[in-house]
Amino acid sequence: MNLITAIKLYVEKMCNESGPGMKTILLDKETTSIISMAFSQSDMLQREVYLFERLDSGRSNERMKNLKCIVFIRPTKQNIQLLADELRSPKYGAYFICK
Repeated sequence: MNLITAIKLYVEKMCNESGPGMKTILLDKETTSIISMAFSQSDMLQREVYLFERLDSGRSNERMKNLKCIVFIRPTKQNIQLLADELRSPKYGAYFICK
């Protein structure tokens, strides 16, 4: 199995586990590149992912409780702190943290 195929299978799994409905995906700098390498935006739209957010882009106060959030980040100290901050005041209706 090549790298692109592995990425596609992993992202498919993330999208399927979050169930049906509109989703956003929360990424860091490196995982943004990973997603971009394997999928076009229209590919992600077919998986009901309508919004791409960077964890490190600063918080918006806009709440989107109608969206599910798939979290696809690396387990760095900074990312964990930023995610903890996000979850203290959740922006989305549900979070699915990838393992």
